[in-house]
Amino acid sequence: MWNWLSDALVAHPEIAIFLALGLGFLVGKLKIKGIALGPVTGTLLAGVLVGILFAGLDIPDLVKTVAFVAFLFALGYNVGPQFFAGLRGDGVKQVILAIVNCVFGLLVVIVLAKTLGYGPGWGAGLLAGGLTQSAVIGVADSAIAALPGLSAADVKELESQVAVGYAVCYLFGTAAAAFFLSTIAPKMLGSKSLAADAHEMEQRLGVAKEPGIGRAYYSIVRRAYRIGAPPAAAGTGATATITGRTVGELEDRALELGHRAMFHEIRRDSRVEPVHRSTALEPGDVVTLAARRPDLVALEVDRWGEEVDDEDLLAYSVETLDIVITKKELVGMTIGEAFARHAPRLFVTKVVRGGQEIPWSDATEIHRGDEITVQGGKEEVEAVIGDLGYPNRAGDATDMSYVGFGIVVGALIGVPTIAVAGADIGLTTSGGALIMGLVFGWLRAKSPTFGQFPPAANWMLSTGGLCTFVGIVGIMAGPDFVSGVREEGLSLVLAGLVVTLLPMLLTMYLAKWLFKIPVPVNLGIVAGANTTTASIGAITDTAKSQIPVLGYTIPYAIGNVLLTIWGAVIVAVLA
Repeated sequence: MWNWLSDALVAHPEIAIFLALGLGFLVGKLKIKGIALGPVTGTLLAGVLVGILFAGLDIPDLVKTVAFVAFLFALGYNVGPQFFAGLRGDGVKQVILAIVNCVFGLLVVIVLAKTLGYGPGWGAGLLAGGLTQSAVIGVADSAIAALPGLSAADVKELESQVAVGYAVCYLFGTAAAAFFLSTIAPKMLGSKSLAADAHEMEQRLGVAKEPGIGRAYYSIVRRAYRIGAPPAAAGTGATATITGRTVGELEDRALELGHRAMFHEIRRDSRVEPVHRSTALEPGDVVTLAARRPDLVALEVDRWGEEVDDEDLLAYSVETLDIVITKKELVGMTIGEAFARHAPRLFVTKVVRGGQEIPWSDATEIHRGDEITVQGGKEEVEAVIGDLGYPNRAGDATDMSYVGFGIVVGALIGVPTIAVAGADIGLTTSGGALIMGLVFGWLRAKSPTFGQFPPAANWMLSTGGLCTFVGIVGIMAGPDFVSGVREEGLSLVLAGLVVTLLPMLLTMYLAKWLFKIPVPVNLGIVAGANTTTASIGAITDTAKSQIPVLGYTIPYAIGNVLLTIWGAVIVAVLA
């Protein structure tokens, strides 16, 4: 049976790839002290196991290349909006820190690799694993294959070293980074409690949540009230402030008090109809009122009237819609300013930036490409979409012409080379795909009327492409994996930890001393610059807040680009 299975996999290596993917995603769900290995590391290890168990597997390089190029384009597409947004405004500080982190990380790898006598294979593996950037593997493999004077056996050996170095360093580096940034780093930066610091920032930014109170406290509420008759002594009762006044007057008065409340429907003499700003409220009217819960509580001094259960009155259509901000005049404005001017009857419920949900308040500055979830009456939402941006309605169709041509243009840009010190140096097709991904992602965020790339399809190219690539790398490296670990295992672990932690130390202290960045955001910047997603999860868990994410998205975009490019640089330096 085993021989039959082995023969089947050797004859049909595509089966081996899917076996590595299936096992890898299963292994990736395993958690060690709350930290998951993740699908990429899981698939690499599963590929190594498959390669060890089934000797003789041979997978064409073209399959690996296609998967990697697709991944890099999707990566660039995802981080493009934040990459370009970070080049201006307040994001410049974060960009500087991310660049310093990545450059220093590269220098640390070069020094350690030369000290330990590592060649381009082990050096690239140390870089990929120590700085937790999986994309380095593919770029380094492409650069190794382009080195002059290497036989096919030499190339295979170096590529195996990259895979082994990455696997060893990544496992320890990911765990060390998450523990360090969530537990040790806050104390080194002078924080007595990361959760308290994050809560203080929430209070200052106006996004604080009361302890023990969930999202419902901040949800939008819609209620129905029956307007009562005013007291005999006019003006002495609370209802007197309601009866006889127009809807416009009442909504404006709420705004003067710093709150928003909107009337929608009215039942008068058994008739249900929309209200207008000129509608004057009379005793016996039943009206619907929409507001955020804290606003409604704060305005309760006006005693809207007796609350009633009127299902028909509250049956008007409410729409929740994600809108991608594309209007140039909104960029740089706060959410409060923008919506007061362009969409005063809508509520904001969520803000996503660079694929990460961020804490927000009316004082949060809007970036181009932000995806803001709004809620309001259906007609009111539809009426102002064009004033805000482009609706990101649910859809599963991918504009493959946009994606395909983007990869083609990028790959063609990467083909030309120049001779440097006897070696042909160029972007390579993978580097070109990354750059075009950045540009095409930015163009999509700027004008999202074309180039639809739904999350599921994006995931298939990004995570699916990368996992397919590393699975093949693991399969091909499997036969040499054990001997490689025996040869350099301990030195890789120690060197990897140095590579992981030294850039973090430099970056977090620069952020503290040079830019005076608060600790929660500081830690988010460090996690983003090192592209370690496990760390941002550990930091937000310790902080009991999403505030650290405010520092994560821009450095994450910069780090992904620079660290990926470093894969070619380290090979050139150590060759």
